[in-house]
Amino acid sequence: MDGRASATAQLRDDPIAIVAVACSYPGAPDIAALWQVVIDGRSTIGPAPAGRWFAVQSPRGGFVDGSYPQCFDAQFFDLSPAEALALDPQQRLLLETGWRALEDAGIATEPEAGKPIGVFVAISTTDYQWAQLWQPGAGAVDPFTATGLSFAAAAGRLSYSFGFTGPSMAIDTACSSSLVALHQARRAILNGECEAALVAGVNALLTPNLFGCLGALNLLSPEGECRAFDGAANGYVRAEGCGAVVLKPLSAALRDGNRVLALLRASAVNQDGRSASLTAPSGVAQRKVIAAALADGALAPADVDYVEAHGTGTPMGDAIELNALADSYGADRAAPLLIGSVKVNIGHLEAGAGLAGLIKTVLALDHGMVPGHPRLLSPTPHLDWARAGVSVPTSPTRWPETGRVRRAGVSSFGFSGTNAHVILEAAPGPAPRAAAKGAVVLPVSARSAVALAQSCAALADWLEAGPRDLRDVAFTLAVGRKAFGHRRAVIGDDAAALARALRGGPVPAQAQNERLAGLAQRWSAGEQVDWSQLFRDGSARLVALPGHPLHPQRYWPDTALPAGRPGEGRVEAPLPEAHPAWLALVAEHARTALGHASTVPLAPDMPLVDQGFTSLLGLELRRALEVRTGRSLPAGLLYDYPTLDRIAGLLSGSAAMATPRRTTSVAESPADESNFDFLDGLSAGELSDLIDRELDCL
Repeated sequence: MDGRASATAQLRDDPIAIVAVACSYPGAPDIAALWQVVIDGRSTIGPAPAGRWFAVQSPRGGFVDGSYPQCFDAQFFDLSPAEALALDPQQRLLLETGWRALEDAGIATEPEAGKPIGVFVAISTTDYQWAQLWQPGAGAVDPFTATGLSFAAAAGRLSYSFGFTGPSMAIDTACSSSLVALHQARRAILNGECEAALVAGVNALLTPNLFGCLGALNLLSPEGECRAFDGAANGYVRAEGCGAVVLKPLSAALRDGNRVLALLRASAVNQDGRSASLTAPSGVAQRKVIAAALADGALAPADVDYVEAHGTGTPMGDAIELNALADSYGADRAAPLLIGSVKVNIGHLEAGAGLAGLIKTVLALDHGMVPGHPRLLSPTPHLDWARAGVSVPTSPTRWPETGRVRRAGVSSFGFSGTNAHVILEAAPGPAPRAAAKGAVVLPVSARSAVALAQSCAALADWLEAGPRDLRDVAFTLAVGRKAFGHRRAVIGDDAAALARALRGGPVPAQAQNERLAGLAQRWSAGEQVDWSQLFRDGSARLVALPGHPLHPQRYWPDTALPAGRPGEGRVEAPLPEAHPAWLALVAEHARTALGHASTVPLAPDMPLVDQGFTSLLGLELRRALEVRTGRSLPAGLLYDYPTLDRIAGLLSGSAAMATPRRTTSVAESPADESNFDFLDGLSAGELSDLIDRELDCL
């Protein structure tokens, strides 16, 4: 109780801010599209697209548009084709949507920096695992199968890719997973375990297996229509997609210039316990979790204007939830509690459902509008609507005028009994500030020349689309974005002129500034520049700019990759004798390990780790070469022989077998072998040397 009181007191002093949102939902590849879907009252539910594994049936559901799940920009996330092929499409969506959220939050990911940011991922379906391992004709297990399919790796990969050192965990409580993840992230920040958190919820519909299981439980709508709160409701409609939010303490968000989209005022999680059955919802537990959330935020029921309900469209589930909401929120109100459910628009994202509802609610708070609940023809008779104190608006409705800050609840309930309820509050208005004056430098960077040109063009279009504060644009690009290798910097004091310069046109001479020009020149040449010196007054704010373009390519089980593993199922040619032939053989095996076609060149003198190799790929290359040559190779092959040329030299005999490298810091084991504190002081190279030495001893 003391701990809870302390956390609540801290929350009141410094509430948790939602500083970024991103999504990829059916018919809504971004938050602007999602808002248009819900405010228009449209449904994006439809038949399964071509190319899925639905051989017998083609169920209706909410499916992500475009090339998903077959295609993915593996190169952008430094993944080899072989690793990308093994990657669960849920992990692909998490990487892409997580990246978009971090861009929106102005968090420049620098993996080597080790930022204390937590990662909390909601994930529960295993379709890709079924397709990869159990379906007839499925692909063979490879070094990336475990990490490609693991829920733990889904969270860990985000932490690894972005260099985050805070708590990192995957959470599966079925349909309440993403609000439980949000609750855990909020608590981790309040407890000082991380300074910010990335929370994401994901789902993918890749095989008909779970459709069959849920249909057998009579949970799915036979017609594939979500009719939440309607008397004709007969089941829910499955959906896929990913949503992500970034959380920060409000004081940190204001200090860092973040846009505060909403405040996470309160949250609570509980369990049904021994209720009517494992999968049946419990009205008692739902009332308790709502009461706990209100108490956590020191709020009365009448302080909340709207609830984004779980609202799946199952007759029993809707009836229990509506009565619990009426009992919890409906009494002694000046105006009815408004209720809605995003599931009537995009379907039920299961593990990702809570965040879908939360993102819709954040947008509603920001716009001051409650989207209408479409196709509510005959409200369920299982609620006394006249006395309940709740109402479901069927058309867009202005947020109730109460004279206080807008607040909303969001509910999510898992079919195994875990319930979550959170309460959001509208963001405080921005502090007034003086108009920006003078020239600014806009530093734009990308992973490739093509992406740089696209980024510049997109930014130019954005600058021309409306009034822009150039100080905020410059601040976002300079401080809130990762600096890639391909760069362009333009200087100016006029949005239209800057847009022309971004497209390759001239910059007006009067807009030039000697100090800015020097910084821009150094940065464009690849130097690291401390841009923060330009924004010392703290008045600049992060804004939502176009993100780095992604270029998806096809990585799917039917994709033709190099045939076979070396030495498996085919007759090998005699071993080479000369060094060039050995080099060609090693390069062939390296390309196979990476999943590259035979025409893709690899540099013989560049370290393999700079060409896409990981420790797992190094083990794969070593194993393949041992099979091919019949020789035993060093355990630390990639560390002792880091290039293709060095490995070829070892095999051809032109290079001696290396003695495992030693450094003075690891030359001898510490006297007390139970004390491993010395490991903290080792560099990555020194640590690899120690591992190699221990492997040699084994």
